[in-house]
Amino acid sequence: MTTRLRQKVAGVVICMALLVSADRLTAQGALQVIGFTPPGIFGYTTNGVGWSFVPASDLMVTGISATAPQVSFWQGTNQLLATYPYTGSYGGNLTGPSTNFQSIPPLFLSAGQTYFVSEQSLNFSDQVGFFYFGWNGASGLTPFAPSSDINDFASYYLSPSGEWLSPFAQASDNVNYALLGPNFQYQVIPEPSSFGLILIAVAIYRFRWRLS
Repeated sequence: MTTRLRQKVAGVVICMALLVSADRLTAQGALQVIGFTPPGIFGYTTNGVGWSFVPASDLMVTGISATAPQVSFWQGTNQLLATYPYTGSYGGNLTGPSTNFQSIPPLFLSAGQTYFVSEQSLNFSDQVGFFYFGWNGASGLTPFAPSSDINDFASYYLSPSGEWLSPFAQASDNVNYALLGPNFQYQVIPEPSSFGLILIAVAIYRFRWRLS
């Protein structure tokens, strides 16, 4: 087999591996990170509203919903990753938060990193609405359930000066309540597979052939 032919075969294998990997991600479907039982209790704040979480696996955010016109993702408390406009709908007193997810350019979140997601009015210029939910029906509120693909959920207000503040007098209570607020859809990024190993091996061989 000539070097040119071997390179063509390697190229075909690479394309097949990439296509299979993409199909696996697409076929998985989008998951909702916070599930809830509507309607919740509606409230207002002049702050932003959001929550923190730690992905248990690498995630790709693909869609957002909110009760405000702007949704932001943060790494830690002060590194802004991305901000997206949200056009609605926002939900209602009887129906609870909207389940109308708006597609966004995919946003990668690494497993084990602490992230925050917030919603706010443009430049914090107006009040935003949100819905209260309680863990296992805490305080008589309808329940919510974070996805098993995230850990360390906790709710916060985001002040116009960039401070993340517990909404509760006892700060530890912020793990028992959800302020929705923002929500998002995601896909779990598959672990490296045999196709990934093939891709790496072929790339190494192509590099060696070019040197020969």
